[in-house]
Amino acid sequence: MNSLYLENSIIGSLFHFFSPYFSTATRPTRFLLTWLVIAQVALQAFPSLRFLHRNFLFQVTHRCLNSYYRTLQNETVTSRSLRLQTAELACSLIPSALQNEPVFLSVDDTTVPKFGKKFDAVSVLHDHACHTGKPYVNGHCFVSLTLSVPVLSQHEGEAPLIRYLAVPVGYRMWTKE
Repeated sequence: MNSLYLENSIIGSLFHFFSPYFSTATRPTRFLLTWLVIAQVALQAFPSLRFLHRNFLFQVTHRCLNSYYRTLQNETVTSRSLRLQTAELACSLIPSALQNEPVFLSVDDTTVPKFGKKFDAVSVLHDHACHTGKPYVNGHCFVSLTLSVPVLSQHEGEAPLIRYLAVPVGYRMWTKE
C-alpha cells in the first residue's frame, strides 16, 4: 500500500485510530496488527488466521501467512496492554463538564452450555439464569469487564442528557485454577 493512500482514506483513519493500541511495537508489527484488526472488522469474524489471510489480508498487503503468525507471537503487545489502552480511550470520551460524574465498572459472568466433555476447560457449572429446570450445566463460563463512561446526549430542541456509554474492556474464560 502506498503511503499517500493510507494517509487520505478510511484505511488511513483506521490506522490512525488503532495506532495507540500498538505503540510499543515496531512499525512493521504495528502495520500487520492494524491490518488484522481491519480484516476482523471487514469480515465480521475471526474463525482463524488462515481465514483472514485467504479472504482479506493477502489481497491488501501481499504479506505471507507466516508473517502474521510471527506478529501474533510478539510479546510487546499483550492482552493487558490492549485492555489498558481501551480503558484510556473510554475515559478520554468523558467531556470536561462530566468529569465529576461516576464511572461504572461492571463484571458479568455468562455460562455457555456445551454438549460433550471433550472441550478445553469445560466443567459442571451452576447457572443462575438457566430456565431448563436444572441448576447445573456442562459448559464454559466467560467473565467480561465493561467500563461505562458518562457522555452527553443531545437531540434537537431538547436539553442535553447524561447517558452512559458501555465499553467492553476485556473477556476471559473462567477456569477452576
